[in-house]
Amino acid sequence: MGIDQDTPSKSNLSVKLLTEVFAEIDPNVQIESFEEAQGSRRGDNYTSALFRIHVKGFVVPDGGATKRSKWECSLICKRLPDSQARRDAYRSEALFRNEVRFYTKIVRELLSFQQQKTHETFSAIPRCYYARSDLLILEDLCARDFGMPNRQEGLSLQQTKSVLAELARFHALSLAYKAEHPHEFDALTASIEEGIFAAENQDWFRNYYRRLTRNAVEMVSQSFHNGEDGCLYVERLREFVDTDAFFMRMVELVNEPSDLAVICHGDCWTNNFLYRFDTERKSVHAVCLVDFQLIRYGSLALDIANLIFCCTNHGLRKDLPNLLKLYGEELAKALKKFGSYPTFCGSCEEELMEKIQVEFKKYARFGLGLAMDILPISTCSADQAPDLYVKPADDASNSAPELNVPPNELCRRKMKEIVVDLVDNGLL
Repeated sequence: MGIDQDTPSKSNLSVKLLTEVFAEIDPNVQIESFEEAQGSRRGDNYTSALFRIHVKGFVVPDGGATKRSKWECSLICKRLPDSQARRDAYRSEALFRNEVRFYTKIVRELLSFQQQKTHETFSAIPRCYYARSDLLILEDLCARDFGMPNRQEGLSLQQTKSVLAELARFHALSLAYKAEHPHEFDALTASIEEGIFAAENQDWFRNYYRRLTRNAVEMVSQSFHNGEDGCLYVERLREFVDTDAFFMRMVELVNEPSDLAVICHGDCWTNNFLYRFDTERKSVHAVCLVDFQLIRYGSLALDIANLIFCCTNHGLRKDLPNLLKLYGEELAKALKKFGSYPTFCGSCEEELMEKIQVEFKKYARFGLGLAMDILPISTCSADQAPDLYVKPADDASNSAPELNVPPNELCRRKMKEIVVDLVDNGLL
């Protein structure tokens, strides 16, 4: 779709708006037209609509030179779904506000602090060019050769280590800023809206999680050929997902006070990590974190548990002690640069590592609660996933939508392995 006039496109962009955006980024750029395409596949995104925008124009050099050169740029446009029913169903407006606040206030404040303290900048997030209540214009990381991993396969060991290291650096921003500017940090976190696990959402999500917890118990039960072999695992799972108590257990975990409370990414599933590899795709050169709609203020272990139990497999989790050790080392290293090391590490790094292990043991089950939601979506084929770009018939439902993604064999196996790993490690 080529667009060269001021009429808004499906992305709600126009040449006029893009011209205004680039007037601040690079005043020498003049926009002529743009083309757009869907920015994600079915099953890769649910709460907003993504478009990849290919912008064309030319550059007029400084100094009044008349010679112009062609110019092109690729952007990601993220906006609210057209359908109000879709927005209501996925609580899209509240989540979108979170991400707008993240880019316009929270991350700017944290990065400014980092620059002053360390003369470095956390670079594992896309650049935001424009933000308003219903629209974000972001850097297209694909233009820098970043790509999304296979959500059905999950993360490799190298990918897991890479994102753990970046999460540690991201979390260190919160800890260091909070230590030096506690009142300002409280103001930042006060603006964050808990997207899912808030007590006032219990009725909205009641049927949604009733179905998910029932499916999880059925999947784990059916995965054991001998019922007696799986009796302990199914019993522990049933205790955690008790229909009337599960949601509030998740609410309590999110709101539990913690000395290691940070601004969490909040949505650590496979599709929210983009990787750049070497030319032979054998090693990870860089990783970027995307999609900050579910940011929350809580223990850093909430993000770690989300990553470990929703993005890795049974084989990788055998290396759990070393994964936690890597995270702790990177967190300590980042805190040292801020001068905040003694505040959180005491007299030695081992003290910080002990704190992280205690936190993880306490919050690991949170990863199981998220996995019951994420695994059916992350393991399904594209044609089974709901299509966010198709406008549904409006309805007046007063509860969260049932995605109705049928569990597959891969989902059953992964769910069983998560429960087994949690129980065997004394975490459930």
